[in-house]
Amino acid sequence: MGDAEHLSLGSVAKRCNVSRTTVYRWIISGQLKAYSLPSGHFRVIPTDLDEFCASFGITQTDGESSSGRRPVPNKLNVLVADDHPDALLLFKRVVERYLPEAAIHEAVNGVDTCIAVGTLRPQVLILDIMMPGMDGFAVLQELLHRPELSASRVVVVSAYEPYARIEEMARLNPQIVACLRKPIRVEDLGRILTELAEQVPSGGPPAAEAR
Repeated sequence: MGDAEHLSLGSVAKRCNVSRTTVYRWIISGQLKAYSLPSGHFRVIPTDLDEFCASFGITQTDGESSSGRRPVPNKLNVLVADDHPDALLLFKRVVERYLPEAAIHEAVNGVDTCIAVGTLRPQVLILDIMMPGMDGFAVLQELLHRPELSASRVVVVSAYEPYARIEEMARLNPQIVACLRKPIRVEDLGRILTELAEQVPSGGPPAAEAR
């Protein structure tokens, strides 16, 4: 297989539905194997990308939504991201209780979350900061680098310390509407979700925002 058949950062980004910046982070962190051309540009061997995707349980696409993970039209799409099964189940039950009409999606690591936000464009993201693959800080950078995700609103739930870093991040990023320490109070998360449901439209951002 020649270099011409190897994948550029842009090609990997399209297959995984993330930004080029996120692919670059995967490479420099050593998670995704790549080699550098004399020009300084990276190339990824397709089999290495397949191995990377398999290790994080993600599906490559052609830039469209993959089967099994699609936003539900005319509903509030909520993405819950946490690598702890008990926490993931709790957050899903809170969403079911306070937003019974919402479509709930889940992600179990940072890499999968980055891909899920690009595929689903959720109106609401409940995000743990400490996850394997890519932490929540990197996920938030993915949101910032993609204008089509500007309508997403984030509730950070974390036991991360120093917690002041999370609070400072929230002050700098208007997409973060609340930060909750783990263990959370169900009523606090429920109140935030109820308020968000009244503020954000269902069915995804208007076409003008998505471009």
